[in-house]
Amino acid sequence: MQYKKFKPDKALSEFVECYFSWEGTTDGPRDLESPPSALCSLVFNLGDAYEISNYKYERNSVPKTFIGGQAIKNYTLHLEGNISMIGAVLKPSALFNFYNIPMYGFTGERIDFLEVEKEMGADIQCRMKKAVNTQKRIAIIEEYFLGRLASTNFATKEIVKAANEIYDKKGHLNVLEFLESVPMSRRNFERKFLNEVGVSPKTYAKIRRFGNTCLLMSGKREVNLMDVLHEGGYYDQSHFIKDFKYFSGRTPKKYAKTNVELANYIDQVSIVERRLFDEN
Repeated sequence: MQYKKFKPDKALSEFVECYFSWEGTTDGPRDLESPPSALCSLVFNLGDAYEISNYKYERNSVPKTFIGGQAIKNYTLHLEGNISMIGAVLKPSALFNFYNIPMYGFTGERIDFLEVEKEMGADIQCRMKKAVNTQKRIAIIEEYFLGRLASTNFATKEIVKAANEIYDKKGHLNVLEFLESVPMSRRNFERKFLNEVGVSPKTYAKIRRFGNTCLLMSGKREVNLMDVLHEGGYYDQSHFIKDFKYFSGRTPKKYAKTNVELANYIDQVSIVERRLFDEN
């Protein structure tokens, strides 16, 4: 399996983390696990259909093109056959900024793109199928987001800044102290954050910290858990174990030994420089 990332246009830097392509085939059914990333997504599946299991659903069919909200626990993709996906990994406030939809309704969900983008969705899907390569498909997605950015601006700038800072700091901050620097009441900020991101600020920081901690362990079966604990921003072992049990249902040691994350199975991960993308 090959997984590639593509950098977005600078104009979209507040809202798009990257674009991606994922190609490969499975030798029979394969289940791949993922921890919550603290990011959202727009995904076009050009390959075979697949299912997802999470804290809400057991083997739920995934729409061919979907918008994914915040994941708040580990989830599993049930794949078989041809894998051909392309899409955008979105920063926490992006979907609210583009669509003005309360994001708590998207938490743990993959919503059909056509239900959200009623005017242009079908046309974009058609153009994606006709595009002859990955670069052209990414160009279609980016053109769409640049158009949304030019015509819509629903997110509260303080929420965008705060959510992105929590993400950039990998959840390593005291949320209560952080709120003291926000120019609005705590109650108003928390209400807006839930509406625009999909979870509370404290929960978002925990999700981001756990997701980053799993990233430190990804692709490895043998890890020094004390090193992971400290680098992941945990101050004691009890909170470290508690978060792993809550998000993944396993202790850190068992998770390291048994996880079936994508990183354990891909043949290639690469980041395509913007210059190379623009030349195509």
